[in-house]
Amino acid sequence: MRKSILLISGVGIGAGLLYAFTRASKQAEGKSQNGNGKAEAENESSGNRSNVRSFDSGASMRSVNGEEKKRVDPVIDDLGTNQHDAAEILMTIRDAAFDSNDEKLAVALGRPVEEIEAWTTGDATIDGDAVIKARHLAEMRGVEIQ
Repeated sequence: MRKSILLISGVGIGAGLLYAFTRASKQAEGKSQNGNGKAEAENESSGNRSNVRSFDSGASMRSVNGEEKKRVDPVIDDLGTNQHDAAEILMTIRDAAFDSNDEKLAVALGRPVEEIEAWTTGDATIDGDAVIKARHLAEMRGVEIQ
């Protein structure tokens, strides 16, 4: 009985390690995992991205050396929130519920004050966890966002 449990445990650990190593090698080769768990190239010029969910709400045009290039802000959550929207949410909550005080917002979100300041000035990328917590804080404190 013990031998079979050890054998099954070893097979499970081996399978997990194999998965982790193959996933890491695919990401190192410039491939990512889409929502269906299938690997795909990150090259957007291929045009065949029919199975990938895309939110282009944060897209904008920028001129670089006379050429128009499309810049897409990363989508933070399943509601399609981009960095600009997330910063507005954080600043709205900070101003309405925390007396415009970054320190009070930092304590409520469980983050350092420096990170809150970097988010609101646009110097750092806001993560999905912070947006989820901020939306919940707004709901709890009766602050209307967007």
